[in-house]
Amino acid sequence: MKLSVRDSSPFGQHLTNDDRAWLGRLARDSAAGDLVLRLEAGREDEPVVRCEFNGDWWAGRYIGNLTFEGRTLEITPRFGAETLSRWICGAFNLAMVESTGKQEADEAFIPRLLALIWTRALTEAARHSLPALRRERIETGLSLRGPLHLPGTVKLRSRGSVEVASIHREKSLNHAISAAIVAAWLQLSRTLGRKGDWLDRRSEDILSHMIAAVGARPSLPSLTEIRQLRLTPITAGFRSVADLSHRIASGKGLASRVSEDGQCTGILLDVAEIWELFVLNAMRRAWGAQGVSHGTRDYGETRSLLRTESGQGLGLMKPDFLVKATGGSRLVADAKYKRLHSFPPLLPAPQREDLYQIAAYAGRWNCNALLIYPEDQTQGGIPEIEQSGPWGLEGGQKVFFITLPADLEQAAVKLESYLKCSDLPRKFHPAAT
Repeated sequence: MKLSVRDSSPFGQHLTNDDRAWLGRLARDSAAGDLVLRLEAGREDEPVVRCEFNGDWWAGRYIGNLTFEGRTLEITPRFGAETLSRWICGAFNLAMVESTGKQEADEAFIPRLLALIWTRALTEAARHSLPALRRERIETGLSLRGPLHLPGTVKLRSRGSVEVASIHREKSLNHAISAAIVAAWLQLSRTLGRKGDWLDRRSEDILSHMIAAVGARPSLPSLTEIRQLRLTPITAGFRSVADLSHRIASGKGLASRVSEDGQCTGILLDVAEIWELFVLNAMRRAWGAQGVSHGTRDYGETRSLLRTESGQGLGLMKPDFLVKATGGSRLVADAKYKRLHSFPPLLPAPQREDLYQIAAYAGRWNCNALLIYPEDQTQGGIPEIEQSGPWGLEGGQKVFFITLPADLEQAAVKLESYLKCSDLPRKFHPAAT
């Protein structure tokens, strides 16, 4: 039995009492942190499903398939599969692959997204080197191939042999991490096909070396075996790839799969995280990569909302993006995977906590501010709050609310126009209300 819902959306009125009871147990027993495939560190989790005060059940900001107590929850993108694909391609500078038919109806959509993220993680980890580990092997022969192995040589001579034993050191890909990666490739191939556009040439090259070492059908190693391996700083990125590969090879997230112990299984993607990375790339296209700092990855400066006279801070603030300028900040911005059109009765737009947040950012960094939302074509037209801007703070800073299209180039052009607005002198003095 399967329930389907769009992310960040209500389930609707079709739920039975059994459905509601099952969702309650799912909310209680599932932890998003154990199910979500993270692209970046530092993001807080929210419930997979939640019940509002009026009894309506809502899905969180994740997409994917979960199996719990023999039932499946399918969470699909609320803006559609094509829009989400554009965000992912825009976020990671990937070519958009055209496919026939409606992607929304394609059951392989989530596995394709998972494969896309897996191949990106694999090639990123292998940027400098493959995870070849040094190993020792005892060899016998008439000549030494390394340091003398005394116990082995003594044993040979006791048998009357004239050979010697030596320690041969070599680098090898024959280990648990390679086996997990190849096993994940096999699982993805069963779902998406051996030959397809989901596997790029660089990934094929990496896999060819690993298959040569562990074989085409290795046994799936345990997580303990994977985590016991010692990697160098250069190859440390393969540890997270191996963990993800183990989950994929176990079948999690690729199809409905009943857990024998009744636990919740599956893999979820955080759409808010994908949206943030898409906005980051659009901002850097508009304003230059060196001028935009990303709060969750490469931005080291954080500020406190409140400070004592001795300098002790309270309320750490870390905006998604800062646009730098000589001598200070030019613009502070936050990506919001929310609605800018109101969604009555529960979701007024923009939400109050977001207004407080952006006002604090603008005041603390003493610059104009931008809240960036996805464009919702189902609502028709530009949201009223976007058209009415800019909005002002008592300190004279301007606050802009904007929606971005799913096309990266169009999004960059729109963002560039707002940067020009932020260059204007702050003459905004809102009337007291």
